Amino acid sequence: MRSAFFTVHKYAGLILGLLLVVIGLTGSLLVFDHALDESLTPETVAFQSTEEPASLSQVLANAQTAVTGNPLPRRLYLPRGEGSPHLVRFSNPDENAGSIEVSVSPTDAQVLAVRTWGEYPMTWLYSLHYTLLSGETGKIIVGLMGLALLFFCLSGLVIWWPRNNRWRNALTIRPGSNRFRFYFDLHKVVGIYLLPLLLVVGFSGVSMIFPKQVEQLVGLGLPMEPKVAVSSGEQDPDMTPLGVDQIVDLARQNFPQGVLKRIDLPHNDSAVYRLSFNMPGEPWSNHGASRVWLDQYTGEVLASRIVGEQAAGTTFMAWQFPLHNADVLGLAGRSLLVMVGLAPLLFFYTGVYLWWRKRGLKQKKKA
Repeated sequence: MRSAFFTVHKYAGLILGLLLVVIGLTGSLLVFDHALDESLTPETVAFQSTEEPASLSQVLANAQTAVTGNPLPRRLYLPRGEGSPHLVRFSNPDENAGSIEVSVSPTDAQVLAVRTWGEYPMTWLYSLHYTLLSGETGKIIVGLMGLALLFFCLSGLVIWWPRNNRWRNALTIRPGSNRFRFYFDLHKVVGIYLLPLLLVVGFSGVSMIFPKQVEQLVGLGLPMEPKVAVSSGEQDPDMTPLGVDQIVDLARQNFPQGVLKRIDLPHNDSAVYRLSFNMPGEPWSNHGASRVWLDQYTGEVLASRIVGEQAAGTTFMAWQFPLHNADVLGLAGRSLLVMVGLAPLLFFYTGVYLWWRKRGLKQKKKA
């Protein structure tokens, strides 16, 4: 079995390694995506002011006016930190293009930038990471690469497992060794120390590409909450939807200590508001995993979910996104994820070198 794993591990790595390198390097950069985006496009950084912030309804109205055709906004992201703007997202009438994103100052509701998702640097990088710039087909390939990473982790563990209890040699890089031996030790030692993180990143990535399949798998062993399926009730034709500021005030009554992160806006007469909050004590800071659904006409709370109070399987799935983007554990978690993203480059380089040297030695023996 060890020999079979070694053979598959080696040749699969040679064939798939470059794709994993691209996915890993782009993932390392995306760990700091918002900070990099604001550095590359400083016009999106909002001017700091001690004045009262603008109302969300004014933010949405100004953003809507800035987009050709005056379409309805679909989603509002609240600022991630000081100087960060509100981000209002609209559907793009061009089906082949990404959504339209409008950055709006939270203090005076001034429109700072109008951009198309996928056409500015960080979203182009995200598309490369998530779909290899190849749409749905590329997305599936990336998901399969996540499964390949899980295989490399498990097969690498089998290959690494020390014989005759030689744990010290298996866990250290021997000093004074030649280049071949150094690369061999580096490949296996870095791999075994990063193994838990690689497994987490690989599995969480697969769960984001193939959520339904992973949820079914998790549901075999852990209880899952039923999906929330709600709609706004039938209303008087003359009744108008509540404004977003009223909805936010009502939603905060459910999560008075929560920090609002995102608002999904109604897209038709029967749709609802969905607001995402970050709750005290959650190990992530930018992810809104606790949610509340409200009727757009009456503001009635139709459903709510708090991560820590959900079924174990649903909670497990809610952890996958903040684990994958390193929102968990703050700067320390992001630093670790950068190392994980760089690891495929190290494994591919050292693996190719070891294979090439062995191949050269075999050819010399034959000669």
